[in-house]
Amino acid sequence: MKKILMIHILILTISIAISAQDDRQAAINVVNDLFAGMKAKNAEQIKAVFSAEGQLIAIDKPRDGKGLSKTRLFSGEAFAKMISEAKGADYIEKMPSPEAKISGDLAIVTGRYTFFVGDKFSHCGTNTFNLVRTETGWKIANGASTLEFQCDRDLKAVEIPKIEADPKDVSTIEGIVKAFYETISGGKGVSRQWGRDRTLYMPDVRFVSMSEQNGKIRAGITNHQQYVNGSNDFFVSEGFTEHEINRVVRKYGNIAHVFSTYEFSTDDGKEKGRGVNSIELYWDGTRWWISFAAWDEERPNNPIPKEFLPKGKK
Repeated sequence: MKKILMIHILILTISIAISAQDDRQAAINVVNDLFAGMKAKNAEQIKAVFSAEGQLIAIDKPRDGKGLSKTRLFSGEAFAKMISEAKGADYIEKMPSPEAKISGDLAIVTGRYTFFVGDKFSHCGTNTFNLVRTETGWKIANGASTLEFQCDRDLKAVEIPKIEADPKDVSTIEGIVKAFYETISGGKGVSRQWGRDRTLYMPDVRFVSMSEQNGKIRAGITNHQQYVNGSNDFFVSEGFTEHEINRVVRKYGNIAHVFSTYEFSTDDGKEKGRGVNSIELYWDGTRWWISFAAWDEERPNNPIPKEFLPKGKK
């Protein structure tokens, strides 16, 4: 009886997780429909994504980034009218890495964005949309967008292609750890496999990179898009390879923890070293997901413990 109950609980948990993931994507799709309507300058398409009393607030930062912002408030209908009547080139707005959270019939979609008028860059900022579930699907109840002009980090954002996970990568712990290293490794000028890399992780994955500067321990916390944006240029311009030299796995039921010891180097060998990746995984009934990863590099005051090294290696 207990075994049957546990199976039912597992199936229910998986179903809830799948449903939540579908809900998040559906909410993000509504925001993308807004952007599509803006590009088409189609008033009806824009109004369709808003609830009856939906509103948007624009938070205009000064061009020099200093001082207080000014705000402008629009109803969904007024915003649709303004965009549809605008002359000139297409309005192209993109959020490279939107994040969505669901709480019952409320969804929050947020992320950095860039805005182009045709092929001319205009501004960047942060979007936050609150959506409500209705009989006809998610609708935008209200949204707020900052308009910013110091946008170097956003213009350097790497577009990550959306692809399906390769079963060889995610059906075993061996496969997912192997892919974990392969996707970021390569010589100078070699594009990294960021689309494949993204398939290894749950949607809200976080990375924690530990370091020490001037005797102080620091933790750099990023999501996947932030990690890619911050590392891609270096990996491609310098050539960077990281490979596993030892693995310690602890598994219980549908969860696992991997201590994966690695060596890394740039193509010219000027930067090289070792460290340990701490990787948390879970099995959802069909595949493995990495839910969290943290790493720390070896330093004179931070040697790698013997149990994390291959036998006979110091």
